[in-house]
Amino acid sequence: MGWNELGSYELESFQVFFPASLEIQEELLKAGFKVPYDKEKGFATPIPVVAAFKTGRKLRKDKLLKGRKIKGNGNFAEIGPERALLKLLINEKGFLKLEFEVKNYHLEDLGFVKVPPRIWSTWASFSLPIDAFGDITEKLGGFANERPKGMYFASKSNGKEIEVYSYKGRKAKNLGIPVFGYNLSLESFELVKEYLNEKAEQNRVNKEVLPYLKLGLKKKIETKAGLKVGIVWREGKAGRITLKLSTTYPKIKIIGLYGELEGKSRGELSNERDHFIIVHSNDFYWALLNAKSAFGF
Repeated sequence: MGWNELGSYELESFQVFFPASLEIQEELLKAGFKVPYDKEKGFATPIPVVAAFKTGRKLRKDKLLKGRKIKGNGNFAEIGPERALLKLLINEKGFLKLEFEVKNYHLEDLGFVKVPPRIWSTWASFSLPIDAFGDITEKLGGFANERPKGMYFASKSNGKEIEVYSYKGRKAKNLGIPVFGYNLSLESFELVKEYLNEKAEQNRVNKEVLPYLKLGLKKKIETKAGLKVGIVWREGKAGRITLKLSTTYPKIKIIGLYGELEGKSRGELSNERDHFIIVHSNDFYWALLNAKSAFGF
């Protein structure tokens, strides 16, 4: 099945919340890592969030696990501009592959959050400048069919901005449009290799096991996965395009350091190193138009 590239776009942000995966946590625990925290010895081994921000980022030093070209500013670390790309590819059956290439990035510690990430629905988030909207819809328009039935939109606000996203099917509000495949790889990042090498010494893990760990995540047949395709509005103007990967089923359980943990499956462990999400081009096209029409545009 051949893929033809439609275009390449610079992302404003790239974030994959690997701490949301009990599959990866279990893999690291089996290798001997005390994830996420060893109460007896008092040291942490958090699973990293991989993030890249086009405009850079200011982060508390205790939340930065690894990065390049970092400037210190008191209790904060100032991370310079980073770079990640989104490539859109289409095949003869109308499937659309969103392929991510991350050039510059850093690793963050998610830290304590009120709702544990293992029960989140959304665990990967990407954004594009709104300027890309016209080019993407023009290119996809040549492959588009009639508007799919059951395309709805939902919204949420933080007081300053409103995010409107599309979903397909009344029961898919927590998912978005259907996702037919994905792979997101923690082990493909060089900074993660450095981080795990350092943590292997602290955890007294034999470094010879590191190359054999499976730290990628890919969709299983039974995984319920969706992509929320949205637009963020600020003061009545469209600001950026958002793409958010969600999984809601099945539920899984693992034995953690201090008891049983239950959460939503993120798929199955994988050795693939590529980062991609596969949807149908017609769904993606109409999801974009649907989100933009919410404010009458």
